Amino acid sequence: MFDFILVILAIIILFSFFRRYLFAFIISAISKKLFNQIQKQQGFTKSNNIKPEGTVTIDDDTPGKSKRNDNSNGEYVDYEEVK
Repeated sequence: MFDFILVILAIIILFSFFRRYLFAFIISAISKKLFNQIQKQQGFTKSNNIKPEGTVTIDDDTPGKSKRNDNSNGEYVDYEEVK
């Protein structure tokens, strides 16, 4: 019984000693993972970030939108002028 209590006490002391390092390691690993996920969602990669100064890029990511000119003026809306 004394050996069991001694082992439990040793585990508690070791855990309390290494707790700050373990906590810092876990927090840094989680923050790196979240940072990479956010960069991936926003589309940032190392190749996208390195562009010469002064270059302009236009991304047209509108699927389903046709490229033709539609000359219709739209729907007519009748209105009354208020004085």
